[in-house]
Amino acid sequence: MSANKRVLLICYGFPPIGGGGVPRPLKMAKYLGDFGWDVQVLTVDPQYHATLDPSLLKEVPQTVKIHRAKEFSLRKAAAPRSTTAGAGQAAADRQQAAQETPTAPSASARLKKSAFRLLKKLKPYLLIPDDNILWYPEAVKLGREIMKREQIDVIFSTLGPATNHLVAYKLANEFGCKWVADYRDPWTQNMHRSGIAWRERLEERMEAKVMARADAVTTVTATFAENFRSKYGATIRRLELIYNGFDRADFAHLQPVSLDADVFHAVYAGILYQKRNPRLLLQAVRELIDENKVDKRDIRFHFAGVFDYPGYSENRDCVAALGLESCVDTLGNLPHKQALSLMKAADALLLIGDVSADAGAYIPGKLYEYMGIGRPILALNMAGEATEIIERYELGQVCDPADKESIKRAYLALYQAWKEQRAQAADGQQGQARDEQFFERVKQYERRYQAGQLAALMDELCAVENRAVAKG
Repeated sequence: MSANKRVLLICYGFPPIGGGGVPRPLKMAKYLGDFGWDVQVLTVDPQYHATLDPSLLKEVPQTVKIHRAKEFSLRKAAAPRSTTAGAGQAAADRQQAAQETPTAPSASARLKKSAFRLLKKLKPYLLIPDDNILWYPEAVKLGREIMKREQIDVIFSTLGPATNHLVAYKLANEFGCKWVADYRDPWTQNMHRSGIAWRERLEERMEAKVMARADAVTTVTATFAENFRSKYGATIRRLELIYNGFDRADFAHLQPVSLDADVFHAVYAGILYQKRNPRLLLQAVRELIDENKVDKRDIRFHFAGVFDYPGYSENRDCVAALGLESCVDTLGNLPHKQALSLMKAADALLLIGDVSADAGAYIPGKLYEYMGIGRPILALNMAGEATEIIERYELGQVCDPADKESIKRAYLALYQAWKEQRAQAADGQQGQARDEQFFERVKQYERRYQAGQLAALMDELCAVENRAVAKG
């Protein structure tokens, strides 16, 4: 048996599920073994998830054990059952007839469809603290088995969803082990709240219990940490800042895709929605074109991910209205490595933030990936920690996402810098030396370094417990 200590990572989102919340638990699982910790992962069975990236599984060390708990699905429960049964020619004939002759849905199917619509409307009132609470029963059941069998020393749960913390709370109480509650995002201090007063009061009580029980709380920005301390004070036993970050290994052998060298390419990879959209940026660029400050033939935008949510078309409509169809390329969801290769080929990386008043408190995960890529950043972000990092390390241009003139100045500065660079010969050795100096300055944002921080914290928690046992 390994002499290492054992940690159970509780995270609803884990490969092959992809998305912005996955890298933090994935990279912790990848690197904690380097610091003397054996890793077990409790996550969801991914069968109902559309956003999958199986390539991420290659990053999980073979020593990491992954346990997948099933999640009850409202959609599956409400789906009509197949009426085709039996075998042989008769069944085949019935199936062919059903395909050729349209038939009205059965009463049962209609009832289930209506029930699903009703449940969808009732979700904010039933699924608390989030939609993933339907995973909780099976997660706790499987978690108990893991705790008994594997002799776990520390639980590490990472939010969101908040359901992760509820699972961890239950297991930590039952088994009495140390628990680190990690906040990638705030819970009750989040800008995305339900607006339902009684539900928000209930969630306040839930989070207060988490803060009181956790042996340590970790979070990803200094602003979040300050807000937690202000709200919960001495209730929090220990509060540590472990930033999100980038993994240098992701970029070590990354080959950029082939793009036209005579075009200024700006790349965005991620999800766009109402409070985070590129429309003002596109309007600003249209004005720069009309003012003859930017040549339309010189520029191109590449959007990978969700450009418009299903059923919406505001962003595409904006592109058409501005006559920028030839300048905008929408690529849909790409595998992570492919998206990184696209970013590596970019002349500018777009960081489009929310326009909410408190959005400056957040550091987008993309900022750290952009650090690893090393291309200039055009940040449409509210002032805060993210913009301070960009300015401190001279990573690119920062502008107010609601100020078109500010956006115009920032985009134009990067465009003009690109034109100047094309006329100059690059010195590869000097560039490599600058890269190493840069990575040394920003090492606290590297994933392996952060896994070391978490390992040191868990070591201390276990040492405190061991001293207490020895005194007893």
